[in-house]
Amino acid sequence: MPSFPRSRRRLLPTRSLLLGCALLSGVAFGACSTKELHPADARPKGSTGTFALAPGLKVDMLFVIDDSPGMALAQNNLIRNFPTFMTTLQSAPEGLPNIHVAVISSDMGAGDGSVPGCDASGGKQGIFQYTPRGTCTASGLEAGATYISDIGGTRNYTGMLPEVFTCIAALGETGCGFEHQFASILRALGADGRAAPQENQGFLRPDAYLAIIMITDEDDCSATPGVPVFDTSSNTNLMSQLGPPANFRCNEFGHLCNGGHPSRYAPNNDMTRMVSYTRCASNDTEGYLLSAADTANRIKGLKADPGQIIVASIQGPATSYTVNWKAPSTADTSCGAASCPWPVIAHSCTANDGSFGDPGVRTAEFVGQFGVNGVVLPICADSFAAPLDHIATLINASLQPPCITSPVARKANSQEYDCTVVSHTSNGVGGTVDATVASCTANGGWPPCWQLESAASCSGQVLKVSADPNLPPSTWITVSYDCAK
Repeated sequence: MPSFPRSRRRLLPTRSLLLGCALLSGVAFGACSTKELHPADARPKGSTGTFALAPGLKVDMLFVIDDSPGMALAQNNLIRNFPTFMTTLQSAPEGLPNIHVAVISSDMGAGDGSVPGCDASGGKQGIFQYTPRGTCTASGLEAGATYISDIGGTRNYTGMLPEVFTCIAALGETGCGFEHQFASILRALGADGRAAPQENQGFLRPDAYLAIIMITDEDDCSATPGVPVFDTSSNTNLMSQLGPPANFRCNEFGHLCNGGHPSRYAPNNDMTRMVSYTRCASNDTEGYLLSAADTANRIKGLKADPGQIIVASIQGPATSYTVNWKAPSTADTSCGAASCPWPVIAHSCTANDGSFGDPGVRTAEFVGQFGVNGVVLPICADSFAAPLDHIATLINASLQPPCITSPVARKANSQEYDCTVVSHTSNGVGGTVDATVASCTANGGWPPCWQLESAASCSGQVLKVSADPNLPPSTWITVSYDCAK
C-alpha cells in the first residue's frame, strides 16, 4: 500500500467596517477599518425579476471552510477579520438583516479509508459544525443550537456574534486533504436529492436570501458517487489507469485545459521540467467529479428566484496553471525509467505568511454560474478584511431594490412607465397573497405603490416599492416586476 505523508501535497486514493465599528450584541468591536470594494451598481437587473421588501429582510449565510492540512493560517485570517464582515453587513440602510450563520467543513471523506485524514463514511457529511474549538470552552450558542441566529435582535447565543463565530469556525487542519466543497454544500442544504442532516434543519428559510461563502486553498475534488477516483489498490504508479495515488488526480480528471487533460507525464521523464496550461475549465463532461454547472443549478433550485443567492469564494486564482514534477513517493519504474516523476500542481499564489492557493478552476466556475451575484477573491491576501468587506457589500447590495439598467418604455400617451409590479405577501401559513401594485404616478403616491427613480449607486433607475402601511412591520413581502423595453 502506498504511503501517504502528512504534507500539503497529499496523496490520494482512485479508478476507469463602516459604522465606526458599530456595536453588535451590545459590545463594541473596537477600532477597525475596511477597504471598500463596492460594485458599480447596487443590484443590477434586467427589466424583469423579483426582490424582497424591507423590513424583515432575511439572509442565511453558509460558510464552507477548508479544514485540510495547511489551512490554519487562512482560518485565522478569516476569524481575525470576521468583525469587518459583520460591521459592513450591519451598515446597510435597514441595518443588520435577520440572519442565520452556519459553518460546514469541506471534508466528505475519500476512498476506502486508507488515506490518512480521509474516512470512507463521508467525513463530516455536510453537518453544521457548532462545537467550541481552539481556546473556547463554550461556543456561546444556546443548548441545542447548531447555527447562529439573530432575528430582529432575538438571538440564540450570548456575547458578541464574532466571538461565537470564532469558536465554531476554527475547524483546524485535520480534515480530509481531498476537498469536497461541492458535495459538502449540496449535502448541507439537502440539494443532493436527500433531506438535509437533522442538525441542519431550520437553517434554510424559503423566504430568505442565501449566501454561500467558501474559504479554501485548493480546488473542489467532489467525486461522482460510484466513481472510485480515490482508489489506492490497483492505481499505484504513473502508468496505472488513474496515475499515482496523489493529489494531481483532482487536476487531471477534474480539469480540461486547452481541450484536454493536463498531462501527468514529465517531458522526457525530466523532473525539472514545468508545463503551463491555459483555458482550463471544469471537466463537466466525463463524470469523474461532480459537475460545477450541475452543482450550481441544484443550488439555484433551492430558490424560486436564483437572484436571491449570493456565492463568494476566497481561494487561489484559477490562473496561472503550471504542472511541476517531483520524485515519486514510493518506488516507481512503471514508465521504464529508473524513477518515474510524479506530477504536482504549482501554487497559483503565495502569501507573505507562507500560505498559498492552488488553481481554483472548478470553484471559480461554480461561482461564475451566479453572474453578478458571484465573486472570487484572493486567499493569498495578508488580510481578509477587504475580501470580507466586498462579500458583505455584495450581500447588502443584493438586498436593495433592483437597479434596472435597461431603458423602460412609457405607456401610450402617458408619462407613466410601463411596468407590471405584483406583491407577494406572506399569509402566515406558508402561502402568499398576490396583488398588483399601482404606480405612484397613477395613484398619487399612496402606498403601496411603485416608482422608478435615479440613485447614485445605479447607472439606470431604481425600482422603489412602498409597502402597505397597514401590514405588521415584520411581514415578509416579495415583489416581482416586468417592465416593457
